[in-house]
Parts: sequence; C-alpha cells; structure tokens
Amino acid sequence: MRFFVLFLIGCCISLASCNHFEYSPDQVFDRNSYKDINAKNLARLGPGAGDDTVRFVLTGDSQRSRDETVEFCKKVNSMPGIDFVILAGDISEFGVLKEMEWISRALKSLKPPYVAVIGNHDMTSRGRDVFLNMFGQLNYSFTYGGLKFICHDTNGREYKFNGKVPDLSWIDQQLLPQPGVDAYIPVSHVPPNSEDFDPELITAYTQRFTGDPAVLASLHAHTHNYDVFYPQGSTTPFLITGAMGSSEFLLIEIVNRKLSFERVFF
Repeated sequence: MRFFVLFLIGCCISLASCNHFEYSPDQVFDRNSYKDINAKNLARLGPGAGDDTVRFVLTGDSQRSRDETVEFCKKVNSMPGIDFVILAGDISEFGVLKEMEWISRALKSLKPPYVAVIGNHDMTSRGRDVFLNMFGQLNYSFTYGGLKFICHDTNGREYKFNGKVPDLSWIDQQLLPQPGVDAYIPVSHVPPNSEDFDPELITAYTQRFTGDPAVLASLHAHTHNYDVFYPQGSTTPFLITGAMGSSEFLLIEIVNRKLSFERVFF
C-alpha cells in the first residue's frame, strides 16, 4: 500500500511538471508559455531600410481555427516576398492560456515574423494578462521601411465604453512627425463602424486618420467578413480582413507609398 501511494504521488508530480494538469482556467502562464512574441519578432523583422516595396499579410480571428491556422501558415510560406504578418486580434475565444498557446504554436511555423494586437475575445477571463505576458503591450508601434504601424486596443465594450479606449492621446503621440517616417498605418481589432467600438469616440478616432494624407489605410478584423469602407467621405480606406476560419486573408502591398490589397483564399 505504501509503495502504491508513493507511486501515485510520483506520477502526479511527473504529470504536473509536464503541464498535463491545468490548475485553473485563469492561469496566465506556465513553464512552456511563449513570452514577448511581438518584441522578439520585431527584432527579427528589423527596420526594412532600402526597399521601396512592403508586402505583408493581414489576418485575424483565429479563435477555434487551429487547423485553418496551420493551413494559413503553409499558404503564406509558399508566397514570395512577404515581409511580415499581422494577426489583428481574437487569437482566442475565451481568453484562456492554452488557446493562445495552440495558435502561437501553429504560427511558429511561419517563415516571416508576425505580430499581434489584442481582440475583444482575448480580454475575457484572464486573457488580457495572458496577452501581456505572451505578446506584450496592448498599444505599441513599430517602423518598417519608413512606414509606422500604430497597433492599438479598440475593444471599447470590454471597458464598458469608458471613453478611454482607444487611447486617443497615445495615438496623437504616435502620429507626430519623426525622422525616418513618412507614412502611417493604424492597426486594431474592432473597426469604428462596429457596435463594439466606443460610440462616443468614433468621430474623433476616424478624423485622426481620414484627415491626414500620410495615413495610408486603417486595418482591422473582428467582423469575420471582408469589408472596405471610407468614413465621412474620406479617401483613406478602412480595411477589414475575413476571419481565419473563413480561410482567407488580405495581402497588402505598398510601393512608393501607394497601397493596394487583394483577398487571398487558402
């Protein structure tokens, strides 16, 4: 009997050490968790100097779509000249650590580096903390080939429409002139034509982008359906990619500051 008890204890310790036991759905990280994915992939990406063409992929809403994510990676890897990939939120359905780990593990096979922004589903449960640990800050920016990508949180409903998300003051700072930057591309999950965007901030938000010719486009996901719209008669396109589960994404190309895009199916 004593041997049997010791055997059970040993098995439990062994299994727990291999992460076979999840002690709580509120778990934020474990010993196998990825960490600081955005920062590490941006270090791989580099500044992108000396090339007048930037080609990247916009996708989103990978929740419940691990198999499609695997096929997505195969498709992107087969395409020449892709500089990087943007995952525009809703990595997970319930904000659970294991969900984000599954998708991140699949995306690890991508040849080009990728970055992610937070979606509304990623903020459920302890998802916000999981995202912060695994990917990094909710508002961040990076420059590639003279283009500044302004990645930010627009999940207003998750903050009970408190008038603070998106953070317009932070966005204003990102839009200030700076050496080596001559165009801007904001990126977020919830587009401003969604009922999940803070209604009190829609006009102020869109005016910041539609009134500046240096803003080439605003990129989003969330609706699970492809769309392009022009707020308030602007010439600045607001692009929404279809969901990962729909087996499609947007291929965006910028040549000499002229932006074009196409839907790609896989």
